[in-house]
Amino acid sequence: MKTLATTLILLCLSLTANAAKILKVSGGKALIDLEGDTALVGDQFFSIDSSGKKRGLIQVSKVQGGRAIATVSKGAAVAGQSLQRFQGRMSAAPNEVNSRASSSSGKRAWGVIAGMANSSMDVKSSTSGMTMTGTSFNVNGFYQTYLDKNISVKALVGYESLNVSGSKPSSFSGGTCNTAGATCSAELGYLGFNALIRYTAFRTSSMDFTVGGGLGFLFAMQKSSNVLDTSKISTNQTVVGSLGVDWHLDKRTFVPIQFDYAMFPDNNTSSATQMILRAGYGWNF
Repeated sequence: MKTLATTLILLCLSLTANAAKILKVSGGKALIDLEGDTALVGDQFFSIDSSGKKRGLIQVSKVQGGRAIATVSKGAAVAGQSLQRFQGRMSAAPNEVNSRASSSSGKRAWGVIAGMANSSMDVKSSTSGMTMTGTSFNVNGFYQTYLDKNISVKALVGYESLNVSGSKPSSFSGGTCNTAGATCSAELGYLGFNALIRYTAFRTSSMDFTVGGGLGFLFAMQKSSNVLDTSKISTNQTVVGSLGVDWHLDKRTFVPIQFDYAMFPDNNTSSATQMILRAGYGWNF
């Protein structure tokens, strides 16, 4: 029994002698003397005071020789405290893991996205003009890929629509809505293709905030209007400005939220703009 007790005491002394300890703390960073122990970037340690109580949690961000630099993530760390390893080793620091979740693991992705469009159309005639407004819905599949850390390309293919209506001014002449005050309308459905180039302007642990722009190509599938000559409506092109955020739920899935401002080129008979708010679900691969 006495021999066993002696062995345990010597073992404890050995472990204590070799335990890593904090040499200095400044600006939320701790300088660690590993005391012969090993550590990798991402390792986490409890800081232990002289009474044996856990006072804080730190995470290794750099290792050089027998020393390391760690970030104080929880609680407090004080020079002289010993360290106790927490949850073994991680393959990388949290900021690196989060970076992969929001960029590296999302080098390529696909998903579905739906939205609501708020549209405005100006229609011109030989005598005057009129403005029509309205809302409509759209749904697309999308594919995106990062060209480098911050620049990505996103393509959307699916159903786009433009539905507008308005009361005919007495001075306006055009179409078949001939009575002043009558409702003039246009309901257009397209097979749409949008290509955007995006720049990740800001990134957090779970979100990528992007700005971008591109072009849209619209092929008319259904068209109904009592103010436009639908026989002349076959294709349209748009110039698109875009703001977005990819909200990463985990390394595999994310929620894309996107606001687009689309401008239809002005022509002799009409011009239009759309504000489109989209949201969906995506998968990284």
